[in-house]
Amino acid sequence: MFISDKSDLVTFECRLHFKHSNLLDQKDYYRQNKNMYSFILQTVVCISVLHTAQGACKAPPPSANFTMKGYSGMWYEVGKVQTAGGAYFEKDCVCTTIDVQPIAASTTGDATAVNSCRKLSPTGQFLNATGSLTEQVTPGKWKEGLFVFVPKVDYTVIYLDDEFAIEYDCSTFLGLLTNYCIHIMARHPTANQTRVQQLLTFAEGQLGLNTDNLPFQPTKQDGCW
Repeated sequence: MFISDKSDLVTFECRLHFKHSNLLDQKDYYRQNKNMYSFILQTVVCISVLHTAQGACKAPPPSANFTMKGYSGMWYEVGKVQTAGGAYFEKDCVCTTIDVQPIAASTTGDATAVNSCRKLSPTGQFLNATGSLTEQVTPGKWKEGLFVFVPKVDYTVIYLDDEFAIEYDCSTFLGLLTNYCIHIMARHPTANQTRVQQLLTFAEGQLGLNTDNLPFQPTKQDGCW
């Protein structure tokens, strides 16, 4: 049941009450189950920020130029194309960086990707989350896990050279909710905009990854460094 407004919630609560009226009166039932109501409301909020993309995730090949050495190190996010599900966690970010490091003890290509940013302004709160890149299918293509409660996403480095990288990640939840992001990254905080447009055209036009025709969102890097 999707609870769209206060009246729906009241109706839902009443149905639960009548179902259990032989055990508890309405006031006691609500008091003893307030945690359940809180969970329901939080679930509705989470669902409301998810975006259902058109179709399932794409499966582009990793860059033919990919090497772990070439991808490792600090990247500055130039901008991204992102559905609402991923944007919920990154919506206030500026000065975004991704620091990729291989796990030395791994024999299967595992790595970490530390995502960092400032909230709202270059002097804002520092935020970061470490992604675990595991289950490598082929060099440049992993599963990424960020949070225990969030399903892993397909993570693919679709373009790589000495100065730029494009990373595409995508996940489909329960076969219904698809979220994707196309990250364009550079080795320096500023980037040639003509080159950025060429990379975006490659990801959107040649590979067809922006299935919802979402806008490109430049990442603020001015005043960050």
